[in-house]
Amino acid sequence: MKVIIAVSIISLILLVSGCAMNEGIIQTDEFAYLKLIGNLENVTLQINEDPIVTVDPEREDVVYQVIPGTHLVTIYKENKVIIQRKMYFDNKITKEINVK
Repeated sequence: MKVIIAVSIISLILLVSGCAMNEGIIQTDEFAYLKLIGNLENVTLQINEDPIVTVDPEREDVVYQVIPGTHLVTIYKENKVIIQRKMYFDNKITKEINVK
C-alpha cells in the first residue's frame, strides 16, 4: 500500500511539474536599421564593401536594414565622401545620420 501511495505521489509531482514547464524556442529576426535624414539630393550610400546605393530623395523615410554589428558607413554627395563612420548597430535599434 505504501508503495502505491509513493508511486502515485511521485507520478503526480512529475505530472504537475511537467505541465508547469512552458518551454519553447522563439527565434526573432536580427536586424538593425540606418535612417538617413536631411538634404538627400545626389546622395549615395555604401555600407562596408557592399555596392553603392543611390538614395531616393523623394522618399519620406530613407531606412536601410543592416545586420547587427560593426559596419563602415560611407555617404557620398556628388561623388565626394561627406561622411565616413564606423558604427555599431544593436539588434532592432535604428541609428540616424543627418546629411547636410
